[in-house]
Order: sequence, then C-alpha cells, then structure tokens
Amino acid sequence: MANTLDKLIPFLIAAVQQIGHELVGIIPAVTMDMTADSAAKNQLIRVPITPKAVAEDIVIGTPPVVGGDDFEPIEMRIDNFRRASFLWNGEEEAALGSTVNGLKENQILQRMRTLVNEIEASVFAEAINGAAGGSFGVPGSTPFGNDDMREFAQLVKMMNDAGSPQTDRQMVLNTTHAAALRNKPNLFKANEAGETGLLRQGVLATLYGFDVRESGGATAMTIDGVDTLPSAVFTRDAILLATRAPYLPEGGDEATDVFPVTDPLSGLTFQVASYPGYLNRRVEIRVAWGVKTVNPQNSFILHG
Repeated sequence: MANTLDKLIPFLIAAVQQIGHELVGIIPAVTMDMTADSAAKNQLIRVPITPKAVAEDIVIGTPPVVGGDDFEPIEMRIDNFRRASFLWNGEEEAALGSTVNGLKENQILQRMRTLVNEIEASVFAEAINGAAGGSFGVPGSTPFGNDDMREFAQLVKMMNDAGSPQTDRQMVLNTTHAAALRNKPNLFKANEAGETGLLRQGVLATLYGFDVRESGGATAMTIDGVDTLPSAVFTRDAILLATRAPYLPEGGDEATDVFPVTDPLSGLTFQVASYPGYLNRRVEIRVAWGVKTVNPQNSFILHG
C-alpha cells in the first residue's frame, strides 16, 4: 500500500512551523530528557540526584576515609498519553475540492496547538506545585509596579541564598505579569535588557541573569489557602520534562502509516498516524509525557 501520509507531510511541516510562534514559554525553559524511552505508561522512572558535597580538614599523615555518594532518586512517570484526531471521507473531500488541503492544514495546526498547550499547562502547574525554594510578592497584586525592579533583586537574592546555579535561570511570567513588565521602559533598551526586541525565540528579555519568558499556560491557583496568579522562577535543572511517542505493538497496529514531526522551538515530537476505515480515513496526532520537579530547592514562585 502507498504511503498514506505522503500528501499530508507538507501540511504537517507547515503546521509545526506555525506552532513555533505560539505562546509557549516554559517548555523550552526546562530540561528535556529523552532517556525515558524505555519506560512504559505509568512505569516509575528514577532520576538520580547528586547530593551536596561535604568538606573536611586535611590532617597531614592521616589519609582520608572516603565513602560513596548516596544518590537519592526522584521518581516520575510518563503518565500523560494524549491524542487529537480528525476524520475525512471521500464524499466530503470531493465536495470541497481544492479547498480541502487548506482545511486539513488548519486541522493539523489546531490539534498540535491543543497538545502543545496541554503540555505547557502541565509543566507550568508542576513548576508551581513543586517549588520549594520560596516565594515573593503579594497574592492578588500585580508585580513590577515599582521603578526599582525589586522583584528581580529579591528573587536573585533568594536564589543566591539557596545556592542555586548562577546559569540557566528562568523566569516564566503569566500574561498579566508579562504585560506589567512590558510597561517598564528599560525593557525596550537593548543595552539594559540584553535583547534587541521582545518575543524573540520565546524570550522577552534577559534581565538580572534571568531568561524572561511568557507563557499562556498559567492559571489562577490556590496556594496555602490563598488565591494567586503565579509566575514560575527556577533554574533549568529544577524541572524535568520527559516526552516520547506512544509505543506500538510488535508488528504495528491498524495504522497504515506512522510519521514523526518535531517542533523546532519546543523540541516536542509528535507521532502522526493514519487509520483507514470504511469509506473514510482517520488521522491521529499524539504524544506521551511526564514532568517532575527534581531540584525543588531551585524553584520559586512570584505571586500575583
């Protein structure tokens, strides 16, 4: 049988290029780990965490007694298996004529957008729920209302006090906080913000050592009994996102063709499969993922 996805490949590529312009901020900011390929659905994945080192006095003439590190693992699972499908039959395609290709491209785009947005919201929720480094700001208020940029200064202090890495610091703002930050005139000065423009590759600006990003995946939450609209502040090593394609049985399933397509911005790979039916054909776009805060001491909350 001929490759049934050949005619759809140009639409898949066009759709994934548009996905790169969606409001995806937190997925590119976390650690992407593809070593979870060996894990089945809901199977435990143990991620070893290197403990802090301990120094000791040097005693001349007395060799040290050195033991091994105790790598306490963090456990996570690939527990999200999601798909988005659409169906066409020959009568519908014939009735629409040449316009059917544009409609199929839009269908692919909308389904990829839906899956990316679900992953973005999933990672953002984990960043907030898994944060153990502390929080700053007043719930119910909007940050960046002062001229002194105190939010950045305080969060830098909190990270430094916690011993967080000095590199790969991320600040992923919800859209309300990002709008407030855009009102800061210094953000538009390339020599102060470190960028020549906003929304370049998902980064609003580089400020105080943070890659500042914007996410559409943030939602209002209740933390310690208080309602807040949070933003996430963390180092890249704090959060692990593992993604893969759902496994097919040996010999395959009923799909006549399976094709992977990768979003170059987020790094997410989708599996696209074509399933024949009686006088129709179903196209399914799917992905599996799990997310876990593995270094919670390096993850913080900016309230709003």
